[in-house]
Amino acid sequence: MNRLVSVAVGLGLSLGLATSANAAQVLVKVLQESDSVSSNVIKEVPVKSCRIEQVAVYGTTSTTNAQPSVADKAAGAIFGGLLGSQVGDGAGKDAATLLGAIIGAEMVDGQVGKPQQQQVITGYRNQEVCEMVMQQKTVQEITGYKTYIEFGGQIWQLMTPISYSKGDFVKVNIDITMAD
Repeated sequence: MNRLVSVAVGLGLSLGLATSANAAQVLVKVLQESDSVSSNVIKEVPVKSCRIEQVAVYGTTSTTNAQPSVADKAAGAIFGGLLGSQVGDGAGKDAATLLGAIIGAEMVDGQVGKPQQQQVITGYRNQEVCEMVMQQKTVQEITGYKTYIEFGGQIWQLMTPISYSKGDFVKVNIDITMAD
């Protein structure tokens, strides 16, 4: 009967401890500096996005009130008369109502000619507006390292999560099983 012997070599850190009864951990020397292995990885990265927008430019203008209309003066007189009628009684009440109507009409007329400040749009200007947006991009990223060791008279290449230098020692698990 032919018996084949298989030897499994793996890193103690990345493959875990061997569970076979014939398993052993050994230290082996690294032959040369590890080579990095890169892969394309899709990542969300911030990207500056800018655009030109038109923004309103504001200024102030002075305006003078126009002459009040007859309806404005009449409304002022009625309001003033109502307020005046609340004062006094008898002939005094009539006089207060008349005086209130005159004052109400004059108050409306007194607003004429007063300058008023008003904020208005005087034009537009272009302004750059920027914001950070997340975009998916494919980037090259180191995903592991090829590390070369000598074991049993042969050179083995291991994929390791960290880089090793020539002369470093790596702990590997050896699992020897018999096959029928």
